[in-house]
Amino acid sequence: MYHRPISRRQVAGLAVATSAAMLLASCSSSDPSGSDTAKDLNLTVQVQIEQMPAFQYAAGLLEKKHPGLKVKLQTITGDQKNTTNAQVLSSSNTPDVGIVPTNAQPYFDLMKAKKLVPLDDLWKSSDLESRYGSTVANSLKWNGTPYLALFDTTYYNIVFYNKDAFAKAGVTAPANHQVASNADLYTMVSKLKSAGYDGLSVGGSSGFHLGWLVDAQLQANASDAALKDFLTSWQAGNKQTVEYTSPEFTDSLAQLEDWKKNAVFQSGFVAAKADQAQAAFTSGKAAMMIGGTWIPSVLKKQKFEYDWLLLPGAKGTPTVPSLYAGDTLAVPTASKHQSLAKEFIATYSSDEVQTYAAEKVGSLPAVQTVKASDVEGLGPLVQQIVDFAATKVGIGWTSTLPGSLGQVFVDAEAQKLLSGQVTVEKAGQDQQKQFESYKSRNG
Repeated sequence: MYHRPISRRQVAGLAVATSAAMLLASCSSSDPSGSDTAKDLNLTVQVQIEQMPAFQYAAGLLEKKHPGLKVKLQTITGDQKNTTNAQVLSSSNTPDVGIVPTNAQPYFDLMKAKKLVPLDDLWKSSDLESRYGSTVANSLKWNGTPYLALFDTTYYNIVFYNKDAFAKAGVTAPANHQVASNADLYTMVSKLKSAGYDGLSVGGSSGFHLGWLVDAQLQANASDAALKDFLTSWQAGNKQTVEYTSPEFTDSLAQLEDWKKNAVFQSGFVAAKADQAQAAFTSGKAAMMIGGTWIPSVLKKQKFEYDWLLLPGAKGTPTVPSLYAGDTLAVPTASKHQSLAKEFIATYSSDEVQTYAAEKVGSLPAVQTVKASDVEGLGPLVQQIVDFAATKVGIGWTSTLPGSLGQVFVDAEAQKLLSGQVTVEKAGQDQQKQFESYKSRNG
């Protein structure tokens, strides 16, 4: 779905340093022959709590097909899936289906240790290559082989705003949902503060909100060549041509610092968690909140109407929605019921379940055979965002890089920047040093 919380950098660093060795040391039996018998069998599937209704629906369909089968849904947090889940999925007590985001370190550790089952047969039987589309399909393969199956997509870097607060403050919503410039943003925030509202609510300690803002700024500020380099230079065999110390990168960090100086964010944002940032918005304290296309499915208790907008870039180019297509399921080699595990993934990939997930949990479909525009349950705001993104969308930088190089690292670095611990220049140097360290280990 979307970037859920990733742990603090020291936790992620420990995972990076130790997980490969732990994976190689872990061994357990598996059933690669696919000779599972469903009767009186438990199939364990990882799930995040916000997606529970859709996973329960898919589990019910599979249980109906196989009388006697019980699908046990095992909840996992955002911190766990992005840091320690590699050890879980390689243990003797592994779930049969695991959540393995493409931009999190566990994916890279599991692949290096050869702990995931190839899904060529599943992709072929479910026609996933064509249903994903070539761009997404290629992004999900490791050296041409699929080990993952996408279960949803999402757009993030969407700002939701309180229409009542805007009206009270005399703020006019931006044309075409895009705030044109920093000057316009600062005028909006000044009026909102005069009316008693904080500006933009973000979770500075969420582990991902600040990284999101960097994603949007890079898309708006960096040249096409620089952005491509940031997105691909980390891959084995690729050489870096644009360093993170260059203005192509640091200008985006400087934008966040400038926003802080101009009081764009809510009071206490640096230490705020994601749920605290959301609470500031739903309580009416903050007039705006950073989020994504899932937000309308979870905002139920606020006492005001809301709409959406996009923030400005540092160089006068408005930002666009950021695309994340990295929420994926995998089958560990340690799974004892691999054929049924693949069948669960195939069930979740079906048009029926994809439509249900869009209706019930706000997930955008992972497959092109289900059009978001046809899912009425997504609601008018999400449909507007989908329509906008059909022509204007960017690939999120932190949504493509390994977590230790992208989201985990830059979010913590941005938090230090905005709490006055490092300068923009030092943050760029730290990012470059982290990149060079990663490349020294991974080519």
